[in-house]
Amino acid sequence: MAPSIAIICLAIVSLASALMPRGDIGTVCKAPQGSGVCGSTVKADCNGYYVPGYCPGDDTIQCCIQAKNHACSTPDGNGICGRTEKNDCDGFYTAGYCPGDKHFQCCVPSPDPPAVIPEGDDSTEDQVASVDAVAADLLEPLDIDLDATIAANNTIIGDDIEPEDETDPLVARAAKKLTRGDLIVKAAEKWLGKKYVWSGGDCSGPTHGGFDCSGLVLHAVCKVTKKHLPHNSQAQYNLKKGKHVKLSQIKPGDALFWATGKKCGSKVHHVGIYVGKDKKGKRIVLHAPHTGTVVKKAHVWTSELCGSAVRFW
Repeated sequence: MAPSIAIICLAIVSLASALMPRGDIGTVCKAPQGSGVCGSTVKADCNGYYVPGYCPGDDTIQCCIQAKNHACSTPDGNGICGRTEKNDCDGFYTAGYCPGDKHFQCCVPSPDPPAVIPEGDDSTEDQVASVDAVAADLLEPLDIDLDATIAANNTIIGDDIEPEDETDPLVARAAKKLTRGDLIVKAAEKWLGKKYVWSGGDCSGPTHGGFDCSGLVLHAVCKVTKKHLPHNSQAQYNLKKGKHVKLSQIKPGDALFWATGKKCGSKVHHVGIYVGKDKKGKRIVLHAPHTGTVVKKAHVWTSELCGSAVRFW
């Protein structure tokens, strides 16, 4: 009986130890970045960022350096550093602009609702009109996969371009000087046939072996203009550095957007690059559709198409 009693006692002690707060949590710690308090990364209750190696105990106990209201600046705007686990950013997180661990990122506030340049006036800023309600919380920093949307609505993706119908808008304008919009199209055309990869694509080219829809757009725009767009179709639509134009005024290189219920201020789920028109006068978009497909050209489909395109050039 003695061994059994010993085992039971040991189990009780182990359980009590697990339930009791760690003695090293809450103790003062000092890291090169400054003084802080030891805390559990599992609880993620740090109002700042964790620095490993300066607290006793296992790897989950790290030094929390307080950094509340720590200002940050990104290519998409200024913000406040915050922890992504708390999911309390009224905008979108951008990594690489805050000190500390990878979960401490710059929260850039959601921009004001976009404006559309009225038809017939491509430059008069004082005549712009708001087209959407105030932008709601943005989606996660990466595009959602469209598979579920396609299953619910098989018209969401336009039909592919037949070779005999296609004409090259850039060749048709060969006698004229190419615009930066034309060059954006060319930058994207380089990757025709590249497979769709969720979260793929950056300024340098494909990542993880391919592109998703916003990754292709941000790459082509960055390649030509050096502007760094967020890797999210909703954030791209709402971005202040983009100029919204009516569909009747779109030019090659403009970004076309699709949103659930055409609620473009908050429900954008897809983006592509406008190429021009084919021989039959149908509009063409170049995009990375969804998992299982490749970067391709298709006829523009009007289901859920937003009423304005965005010009980043």
